[in-house]
Amino acid sequence: MVRTHSSHTASPARFRSPQHSPAHNLSQDGSQYEMDLDALGLNSTFETTELDGGHEPPVDRVDTSDIEGPEDFTMNMTYWMTTDLPLAQIKSRKEVARRSGPRMDAMQEKDVMEDADGRRPAIITTDERDHHRVPSEGSMANDEKVRSFLSALPNTDMEGALTGTPLHAPRHSFLQVPQSSPPKARSLQATVEDCDTPRKPTQETVIRHTSAISEKREQDAVRCQIAELQSQLLHQEQASRTRITELETILSYTRTELEGARTDNYHHKDALASLKRTSRESATEQQAAHALTDFQKQSREDAFVADLRLQTQAKLNTQKEDFDRELAKLCSVKHLTEQKLFANEQMMRDMQKELAQLKLSNNAQIEDVPESSCRTCGGLGFEEKATTNKKELQTLEQLSAVQARAEQLQCDFEGALAEARAAREEAQQETARRIAAEESSKALMGRVISLEHNLQAARFEIECAQADVAAKQQLFNVNIDLNARLRALHSHIETSRMTQATGHQEISNNENLEQRIISSESQLNALRADMAKKEQQIASYVEAQEQADRQNNISKGRIEGLEANYAVLRQQLAECHRESARARTEVERYQHELEIAEDSLREAQADANRRVADAEKRLGNVKEAKLDVETKYKSLQAQHDDLIEGHEAMVKDLRERTEDAVRKAGVVLEQERSDKRRLLKDLKNVREEMNQLRTDGAQRLAEEDSSSEDNDKSSHSSRTQATETEVQDLRQIIRRQIVDVKTMKSEMAALKKENKKLKQNMDMSLEQQATITELHAQIGTLQSRNSLLELRITEQRADFEAINKAMDEKLAVVVSKVMKERARLVVGKRDGQWVERVGKVHDEKELLGKVLLRQWGREEVGIADESHGEKQGYAYKYIQR
Repeated sequence: MVRTHSSHTASPARFRSPQHSPAHNLSQDGSQYEMDLDALGLNSTFETTELDGGHEPPVDRVDTSDIEGPEDFTMNMTYWMTTDLPLAQIKSRKEVARRSGPRMDAMQEKDVMEDADGRRPAIITTDERDHHRVPSEGSMANDEKVRSFLSALPNTDMEGALTGTPLHAPRHSFLQVPQSSPPKARSLQATVEDCDTPRKPTQETVIRHTSAISEKREQDAVRCQIAELQSQLLHQEQASRTRITELETILSYTRTELEGARTDNYHHKDALASLKRTSRESATEQQAAHALTDFQKQSREDAFVADLRLQTQAKLNTQKEDFDRELAKLCSVKHLTEQKLFANEQMMRDMQKELAQLKLSNNAQIEDVPESSCRTCGGLGFEEKATTNKKELQTLEQLSAVQARAEQLQCDFEGALAEARAAREEAQQETARRIAAEESSKALMGRVISLEHNLQAARFEIECAQADVAAKQQLFNVNIDLNARLRALHSHIETSRMTQATGHQEISNNENLEQRIISSESQLNALRADMAKKEQQIASYVEAQEQADRQNNISKGRIEGLEANYAVLRQQLAECHRESARARTEVERYQHELEIAEDSLREAQADANRRVADAEKRLGNVKEAKLDVETKYKSLQAQHDDLIEGHEAMVKDLRERTEDAVRKAGVVLEQERSDKRRLLKDLKNVREEMNQLRTDGAQRLAEEDSSSEDNDKSSHSSRTQATETEVQDLRQIIRRQIVDVKTMKSEMAALKKENKKLKQNMDMSLEQQATITELHAQIGTLQSRNSLLELRITEQRADFEAINKAMDEKLAVVVSKVMKERARLVVGKRDGQWVERVGKVHDEKELLGKVLLRQWGREEVGIADESHGEKQGYAYKYIQR
């Protein structure tokens, strides 16, 4: 036999679902249908069929009696590719396949035997696939089912993904590149393939040469099967129509949902725009609230600073009053001591005057002694002065260190305040710019509104002038009518006069004529009166017309002026529109700058927070320094109190010592005065006795020369010795008093110096107290500002969190709706792509079927002459028998 390529021409079973078998890989291209080009006559050795009567060498031939013509083939293919069968029908088909299994085995055995004889055809069997898709048994009208069905569809945006529909699972292209099976040694014969017989997917179609008699028998069986299949096809067409209606309802439902989603999208866009507007308004309100809080904070800070200044000033005043009282007390004590010292000095001067006579003899000795005593006293005072100077230097050094620390803290604090003021000034400048921009935009809008008002007023004046012109035109028309009526009356009067003249001439003697004349005269008088009235009316109408003309001219001039003003206003309005456009651009630019300023403000706020943290650290350092200063101040205050107590003790001691010295000096003076009086009495007595003794001695000179001389010498020596001892005692007392006076003077000088130093210390302590109070005030202001900033930050955080939460919720709703809309759009796009692809596949199938049937017909019955209207014939149709 001739080796030819196998031809796989297995059509889908009538009862089988269009779903692909799981055994096939979904990644392969093409469909299940394969075409062997050798079977189409490309490698044939003859162009005729067995109907011609000539038996020729066996070739590969395909019997297409199972395909019901081109129309039935295309309908069958579209039906099996698009229709879902009921579950009962699928089960019945499976049972039929099971029953036909033994029969197929027997037929295969018979085919093998006939293949050995070389005359009987081989029956090809197919295995039924076990994988079927369960059809949809509901109407899909329920919303939840439709949504779950749509959500289960594959994504069409992926590269290489397959589009699907609710009816069909994803499938690949149904057109496959023809592939030839591996060559096998067999002979093919035109046979009829039983579509109801199951066969394995891997089994190939084996066509062998058979006789014409077996063909006729099989054709009869095939015709019976065709009738049954046509009835089944009608039933399946009805099921497909119902399925199409269901799909149309689903498509209309999805379209309505798509329209609803679009409307929701538009509403969401409007809502988003309104949210943007509200966010902008809230931002402006928040800025205004921030400005208001800044102003309130500044006012509170100013009030707090003023209160602190008043409190510190009151405290300083009270402290100053206390120090003034203490200084007044010290000054009074000092004045009293000075007065007492002055009195003592005066008393000493008096005593010195009284004892001047006694000091004349021993002045040199007295001067030597006081100088030595003064030197010793000066040495003692110098040592005490050196110790006090050392203490004062130590206190001054401590105070200078404290002052330097306070100055350093003050400099740091001033730097932080300067930075905060700079940030505040920048924020105030930004707010001032924004307010200026808003004011300029408001001014421009006010100018536009005023120009519109002026334009409306000009239009109203033009309408009024037009109304005046119309009224004047109407008066002019009335005047013309009156003039016409007046002319008619004049003509009537002239005709009446003419008739009267003729009547007088004709009937002069008739009473009737007289009556007529009287009546005509009365009529004439009435007409004259009417003429006079009409003339007056005409004159008034003429005046009114003249006035109307004048007013018309005036109104025309006004109209021209208004038109000129209107043109000017139009130009101004155009300029205002241009200015408003510029203002809008400026406002947008200002908004952009405002956003930039807000960003910079946020950065400044962050910087301010950092600076606040630094200020808090510095504040801690200031507090530590304050504690150090307070401790040092307390120590200095204790030293000051100790110095005051020591000064008071020294003053008290000095007072007591001065009183004791005064008392002692008075006692000494009284003793010296009593001694002096006693000595004077003794001197007088002695002089008297001396005189008596001289007289007695002169008398007894001769007698007792030797004895008297001895007695006089002894008495005189005793008396001189007593006077010398008394003089030395007085000198010692005077020296002691002089030493006490000098020590008192040195102590007074030391007290004066100490008092000056205490005054200086008091001044320095006052200055330190002032600096400490200022530091306290600055610390309080910093604490208040820090608390206000923390409150403001917490409020801003709460506002931002609330706004962010609301915006997140709204954006979540919008995003969910947008995603739903996108999913619906994707489903619609997927359905469109599926419809387009199904159409293309359908066209490809039709073209493939036509080409295949045409070629098969040519192989079976020969090539028809279609140019003369002849149809292509097939083995079972269009054949002349």
